[in-house]
Amino acid sequence: MPETTENYHRVPVTRKKKGAKIRTITIGKGIKALYDAKNKIIVTYLFSVDKYTMKEAKEWVAKRKKNSGHLQAVHNLYLAKELAALYRESRNEVLKLL
Repeated sequence: MPETTENYHRVPVTRKKKGAKIRTITIGKGIKALYDAKNKIIVTYLFSVDKYTMKEAKEWVAKRKKNSGHLQAVHNLYLAKELAALYRESRNEVLKLL
């Protein structure tokens, strides 16, 4: 059920699965998502209360729920960020050896 907290309008799109590995990812300006990295699904969208109303947030989610390509793009964004972090860690380890 959608709810508003001090900082965000929370719009859930699915239930969290058992053993979920939840990460917060940035989708766009004022929009984040709780992403289940294990099951590769978005659990909840988070909209900044400074930039969006609850009505706008719900409309944004409804529009994108119909577009499965959007979810794939979000998943690819998450993977790219994970790979970049692994690269930075590996590079730092190599630099320590030099």
